[in-house]
Amino acid sequence: MHEAGVTVRPPREGDEEALARLILRFYSLNEEFDPAWSLAGDAEEKAAAVARGYVSGGEGLVLVAEVEGRLAGYVKAVKREYPLLGNPLMLVIEELYVLPQFRGRGIGRVLIAEVERAARSMGAGAVAAEVPAKNSVALSLYNGQGFRELSRVYVKQV
Repeated sequence: MHEAGVTVRPPREGDEEALARLILRFYSLNEEFDPAWSLAGDAEEKAAAVARGYVSGGEGLVLVAEVEGRLAGYVKAVKREYPLLGNPLMLVIEELYVLPQFRGRGIGRVLIAEVERAARSMGAGAVAAEVPAKNSVALSLYNGQGFRELSRVYVKQV
């Protein structure tokens, strides 16, 4: 248990449908910020397949936040190695989403704290987060948790 009655745990069998909805909402929200995030026509089916992969493991670190028996959010982070750096291992948050009705309860902070705990346990030197440049809610969350800008990714539609 964590703050506000939040349980953070790995996804398990039976979570697939709710997790797929969270994944789809994550990508749908980010589509609003930039056309590079435009969803595929079969995004619902793909989200279901991704959720099944997250439940079965092997997709990096995936955790769900549960409140009163309902999935309220999730985070997905992956290990990246940079062998030329003094601290070569980094855990990178690629996806973090909390349902609007559960925001403001500290769930995002709890999910980030669990990623940080996992990073320390695997010997990672840092935790990073990939965030769409115009997602001010996510930027505010990460800035408030002590993250700073490290690099920028530029995209050009071709």
